[in-house]
Order: sequence, then structure tokens, then C-alpha cells
Amino acid sequence: MTIRTAPIQDRGARYGLIIGCLVVLFLLLCGALAIPFLFESFSIKYKFGLAKALLRTGKLAGMAAALLLMVQLILASRLTWLNRLVGMDRLLTLHKANGMLIALLALAHPLLVFGPEEVTSLPLKAAYWPEIVGAGLLMGLFYQAASALFKKALGFPFHLWMRAHQLGGGLVLILLFVHLLFSSETFEVGLPRALGLLFGALCSGVVIHRHLPVLRHLSPWRVEKVAPAGKRATRIHLQPEGKRPFRYLPGQFAFLSFPSSVVSPEEHPFTIASSPTQPNALEFIIGKSGDWTRAMDCVREGEPVFIDGPYGSFSHLVRADDAPLVLIAGGIGITPMLSMIRYMNDTRDNRPVILIWSNRTPDSLFNAEELVRIKRNHPELSVHLLFTGAPEKERLTPETLHAFMGHLQAPQVFVCGPPPMMTAVEAMLREIGVPAQRIHTETFGF
Repeated sequence: MTIRTAPIQDRGARYGLIIGCLVVLFLLLCGALAIPFLFESFSIKYKFGLAKALLRTGKLAGMAAALLLMVQLILASRLTWLNRLVGMDRLLTLHKANGMLIALLALAHPLLVFGPEEVTSLPLKAAYWPEIVGAGLLMGLFYQAASALFKKALGFPFHLWMRAHQLGGGLVLILLFVHLLFSSETFEVGLPRALGLLFGALCSGVVIHRHLPVLRHLSPWRVEKVAPAGKRATRIHLQPEGKRPFRYLPGQFAFLSFPSSVVSPEEHPFTIASSPTQPNALEFIIGKSGDWTRAMDCVREGEPVFIDGPYGSFSHLVRADDAPLVLIAGGIGITPMLSMIRYMNDTRDNRPVILIWSNRTPDSLFNAEELVRIKRNHPELSVHLLFTGAPEKERLTPETLHAFMGHLQAPQVFVCGPPPMMTAVEAMLREIGVPAQRIHTETFGF
């Protein structure tokens, strides 16, 4: 199965490309950090000793923050080649870590630049407007970092936070571009000026690619059916508007946006629960985790849907072997496993498969009858249902894991569910001797 967004499976090629990207980033960083040395501003030329070292270090921090901000934009742009190389979940992890680093470098920049001048406050005068823009940029960066880091603790609804985060990111880029070109005479003329303009053009290109539907190859679909899936989820069936088939790997996800009066139009990521053997019919099972997802029950049949994807590397087809599979799901985390099991049933892949599905209560289950039917066709499929709520209070332990899967030889283990559950299960798997390289996780929260 050839998929445009399928992960690069050759480990040597993948590592080689990753090293190549890191080398390019290192060279760009060296080039950016060379600018304060090769094109000294007047403020540096007339400083000496410690004062000069601090000022130059502050400018280096600012240049590094500017370059990493462009990297930040690329990490969030859903570029196909990056997704194939690293995977969307890892890109988002890098995006978060890089954001914290940018905020720290941006804070160090004015402290080191103004430190030698013993400046304790910024005069609110027209002559200092580039510096005032810089202060606004710093506040914007800290808002972006803090709101991303504490969005759950602050109780921000996802759709409102995402909209504010995207608008804030655009404002930060504009402020950075203005501050870069007008705060120092280094960027007034010559090569630094040209590089600054090129920086702005590249950032604009990435933003246009990210938000222009024509360039993103969005697929138009229609809602065919909406139905409950257990007590805490909604099942949505989609049919394509166009003739181009939607090809994906079992376990991958896509971003859905509904231009509907029922829900707000921003995109949300959901795993495709259907089998890739039927590319002209997609099924999504969406857990009710917030106002937006709870409104899925009210989406009407026939309404349009736009799909951006597929993305992700959480698929048994990405692994280059026919090893037994252990699929461990928590709640709605069953959806990628359901896609894999359906695909294996459709393609007569009869390898040993153990499914362990944990829910709070039995009324959270869905597709249980289908799993029973598949088990009749797939005798090597074992299904273990656990219920953590009263009165059962059945929880995974290293002992139960070993009892379920201890007889398998070198299985590939896939884990998907709430982050605390995945962390605990990973530790249990390592405790019973499963190598880290055979444990694969998918974080479905963004």
C-alpha cells in the first residue's frame, strides 16, 4: 500500500535524513550567530570588555530566538515530508519544547542588551518604537508559551485556545519581522537586510502553505450517518464528494473541520477507525471530552466536512516484520486498534493479536459485537476487556500483562489512551522485559 504521507520505514534512510536536517539547522544557526560578529552595530563597536561581551551575547540570543521561531513555524505546518520523517506526535512534542527555549532566549536578549547600559525601564517615546515593538514581542512569546503549557490547568476550551494560539503566533511573527529590521542598524542595508527580508518571505510562504486549502490538498466529504458509540462517544460515517480515493494506513489520523452551524469550524484531530480496504467510506469514533466533541451528536447528515490527512506513524504496517501484536487501549484510544484489527481481518492477516481494552464501565464499550465476529474469522485474536470503575475495579498490572502476553515471542506492542495510563503501561511493559524499541505509543491529545 503506497500512501503519500506514510512514514519512511527504512531506518537507515530515516536516520540519515534526520541527521541531514540537523546539519542544515546547525549551519543556519551558525550563519545567524555570525551576523553580530561580521556586521557589528555601532552599539557593539564602542563597547569594551565585559560590557561588549554581554551586549554581543544578548544579540546572539536574539538571533537564535528568531531562527528557532521560524523552526517553530515549520514544526507546526504539517509538512508531509516532516510528518513522514518524524511523526506528528513527535513534531508537536518538539514544538512545545522549542517554544519554551525561544521564550528563554527572548527573555535573555533584552536583559543582556540593556544590562551594560543599566537600563531599568523603556522610555515610551516615538524614537524608541522598535524597542517598544520588541517588548510587545517578548510579552507575546511568553503568552504563547504560558497558555500552551497551562491550557488544561486554566481550563481553556481547545477550540478557543487553538484560535488564540494561531492568531498569537501570526502576531508574534509580524512583530519579530518589524523588530528585526528596525531595531538595529545592522539590518538597515546590505546582506543582513536581504537575509531579514528572505526570512520574512520564507515565514509567509510556510503560513500560506499551512492555511491555503488548495495547497493543503483538503478532501471534501459529506456526513452520511451520525450515531452513538457507547455512552461516551459518537460515531460519524463520511462519504467522499470527489472521485479521488483517500488512502491511509490503519491507525493513522486526520484533521476534521465542519463548516456547520452546530460546531465551530476549527480543525480537530481524530483517528480513522475504519479499514483502509474501503477508502471511499471513512468512520470516525469521537470521544465526548469537551463542548466541541459533545456537539458531534448534533451534526446533521449531508453536512460538508473537510479532511486534512492522513498523518501519524502509529500503525502495524510501519513495522517491517510480521511479529505478533499486542494492542493496549484506554477508552477512546481503541480507535487506531480497531482500524488495525479490521484491516487484518479484511486482508486475512492471521498473526497472533492480543487486544487489551480498558474502560470505566461496560456502557462505555462500542463495537463489541463486531470484535466477536472478527474473532470467529481470526482464531489468533484474543480480546481482554477491563473495567476500572466500581464494582469491578480491574486494572492492568505487570502480572496481568505477563499473563496475557507472556507466551508471545518478540511482539510489537501498541499503546493508546490517556497520557497517565500510557506512562504507567509503558513502565509495566519495560518491567516484564519488553524492549523500548518494540513499544509504540500514540498521544491523542493536542
